[in-house]
Amino acid sequence: MPLDDGFAAVYDAGECSAATTHWREHGFGNWAVLGDNDAFVGVAEVHFAYPGVTGISTDEVEVGWDIAESVRNRGYATEAMHAAIADAWTRAGVDHIVAYIRPDNAPSQRVALKLGFAPRAQGLTRSGEPMTVYELRAA
Repeated sequence: MPLDDGFAAVYDAGECSAATTHWREHGFGNWAVLGDNDAFVGVAEVHFAYPGVTGISTDEVEVGWDIAESVRNRGYATEAMHAAIADAWTRAGVDHIVAYIRPDNAPSQRVALKLGFAPRAQGLTRSGEPMTVYELRAA
């Protein structure tokens, strides 16, 4: 289900508010990831890229995943992102999406590769840390 202000009690309120706005303005956005008994376990991010990341343009759709540490390695990120990306192709109408991952984040690198992403370029996060930009093209 779309991430919105209703999840502010279990996830960052600012992120929930930004997700609500993005959905309203663009017709696509972040998804809440629900686990057993529909418990909130994380977020499948799908949004226009934020400014300040070297190697990604703000007109590109960026994806990411944030899964609670207590339920990692159960496939939630991969499963949620498969669904979120399939939805993004239709709603966002783009021919590619991007993700950026820090070099020390091997689990996220593995998820990106499982999803079919390929490294595109090196870049910097908004805070100036090195990262790799991954890209996935529509089939």
